[in-house]
Amino acid sequence: MLKQLLPQEKNFFLLFQKTADILVNSSTQFHTMLHHLDNPQTYVDSIAKNEEEADKLAHTSFMLLHKTFITPFDRHDIHNLTSHLDDILDLINRCAQRFPFYELKSVPDEMIRLAKISMDTNLLLKQAIDKLDSLKQAEKIFGLCEQIDNMESHAHQIVLIGERALFKEENDFKHFFKLNEIYSQTKLVINRCQDVGNIIKGIILEYS
Repeated sequence: MLKQLLPQEKNFFLLFQKTADILVNSSTQFHTMLHHLDNPQTYVDSIAKNEEEADKLAHTSFMLLHKTFITPFDRHDIHNLTSHLDDILDLINRCAQRFPFYELKSVPDEMIRLAKISMDTNLLLKQAIDKLDSLKQAEKIFGLCEQIDNMESHAHQIVLIGERALFKEENDFKHFFKLNEIYSQTKLVINRCQDVGNIIKGIILEYS
């Protein structure tokens, strides 16, 4: 196991796991918010607090990286993984902030489906991160990352369907712009999850 290589340094894994927990919570709240657009601010505020907490975890990880002479795996990989996880939270927060700003009261079904995929993808990512400290679970981690890849492909198809409907049916240019941007931002969250999955696969391949 990776943690057996350096049993004195487990904090990196704990920081990754805490951030993954926040990701799942935030993506779940975002999905729930789409069903309660009469009062999105409650969800927006909660996600913003999560983003602040994730920033603190990222800062702690970077400081730990600076102070630790020997790390459980390559420093570049730790920095890359920390940065990408924080980026996902930033994207979710940025997308959520758009709803009260744009005063959106409803969204297409495809957008709700996309948010559900984002939530499920973040859950898969959390499961992979929770197993990252054990090379014995490499096969399970690869399987989870493959599921994330499949989710990304499915999300791409849903975005195409949603954008096609916007072009055909939406005559209000401002409303079109608002929805199209949220499609793009939500899809980007899923893309970043896939990026993190690729980073994790690289770490496992290097140390297995």
